[in-house]
Amino acid sequence: MRQIRYLLVAVVAGIMLANVSIAMAYYDPTPKILSKLQGAWYDADGNVVLNFDGDTVNGCKIVGAYHPAGGSSNFNCTLRIVESGGYRDLSLNCEHLETESYHAHIVLNYSNDDFTKGIFLLRTKEPQYYESVGGIGIDMPSKEVISLYGAPENLKQNRGSNGSVYGETWTYSKLGLQLGICFGRVNSIRIFKYGDRHFDRTGFNCANAPYEFQEMYKFGRSPVAGAEGAFPVGHSEYMWFTDYPNSIELNPYWN
Repeated sequence: MRQIRYLLVAVVAGIMLANVSIAMAYYDPTPKILSKLQGAWYDADGNVVLNFDGDTVNGCKIVGAYHPAGGSSNFNCTLRIVESGGYRDLSLNCEHLETESYHAHIVLNYSNDDFTKGIFLLRTKEPQYYESVGGIGIDMPSKEVISLYGAPENLKQNRGSNGSVYGETWTYSKLGLQLGICFGRVNSIRIFKYGDRHFDRTGFNCANAPYEFQEMYKFGRSPVAGAEGAFPVGHSEYMWFTDYPNSIELNPYWN
């Protein structure tokens, strides 16, 4: 009798494990991914490049989202769609898709090997930013920076150890201003102590004391010289005081 019970337990356990395996094998991340992408996405000229509506994009049926990597707000994937000529794969890099972020974006035709290529798309026709420096904000197209300030005095292409291009660094030495550029957009803004740049919302710069930043931007803690970690200013924008008081950086990354 005991052997029969053991046999029944083993059978039931086997069935449960099989069901779990089947469920895992057939898990489809597509609905969850598409729920985060709904609506229109605009390029630097204000044109709608991708328009997600349910399980379609630009009127084409989405077969599935494949090879997802990353988390819920920042991830890569390949979308397979059906066009009149057959299947087509769209490579997407998606970042800052959390609620109330000004900097939610998609990079279409994304490549891990070159961060100067790909089509950068926002949810709005014009970039939005909480803080800015001299009229320059995160996600501003690089061509608009040039229209405001001209070409940088120094342009450096950033490369990894394997030769991959990770964007560019633009330096306006006379102003004490340095910009990180990725996919043709401003990715970071650094102001230096020796320059005359300051944050537009408050007028603060490297001459202001840490407690002033804490009070004005409502930081949970006071920055200190060489402080590690990001200090949130709003709408997925962060200040970094790692090089303070020599410089302060603004970017959309918390780590």
